Amino acid sequence: MHQKTMIPLRVGGIAGNIGFIAFGLAAGSNPTLILHAFLAPLNAYRMIQMMRLVKEIKEASAGEGNSLDPLIPYMKLQSKPAGHVLFRKGDPPDSMVLIKSGSLLLEEIEHRVGEGDVLGEIGAFTPESRRTCTAVCETDCELYVLSNSDMMQLFYQNPRFGFFLVRIIVQRLMENWQEAEGKTRAMA
Repeated sequence: MHQKTMIPLRVGGIAGNIGFIAFGLAAGSNPTLILHAFLAPLNAYRMIQMMRLVKEIKEASAGEGNSLDPLIPYMKLQSKPAGHVLFRKGDPPDSMVLIKSGSLLLEEIEHRVGEGDVLGEIGAFTPESRRTCTAVCETDCELYVLSNSDMMQLFYQNPRFGFFLVRIIVQRLMENWQEAEGKTRAMA
């Protein structure tokens, strides 16, 4: 019998550690006893971490906690004047932005974004790793900025943040698809 997921593997590892601890005691093998006495709690700790991660992923996939507010302490607050070009289409992505105040225009699609909106995250996931639109401040703006490297680190470490990003991207794809479908119907 073989296991393919981590939690059953950790349970098997703990059971093996207990067996070798018993063997070490019975046979008087101190190296075996010491090694498995150290490995058993380590395996238990890693199993608990994995169980917490599975719980977080389930909560994230259920749509709980889709706010970026917990990330604000990790973001830098920046002020940008009206007319400032935040980034241009085709630029390499360097950050994700949460708009605290003000409005921006995404030029290529003539779409306005404002307070509470997130932008700049899609570029990190495009095959070419490039920005998909030009973002220009229409008004003076206050922006929370998260560097691309910090965003990717959080994406890999925090399931809720990862699901949040995936949901934003899918939501935009759905909106674009519905808009294109509406334009097609209007032309027919």
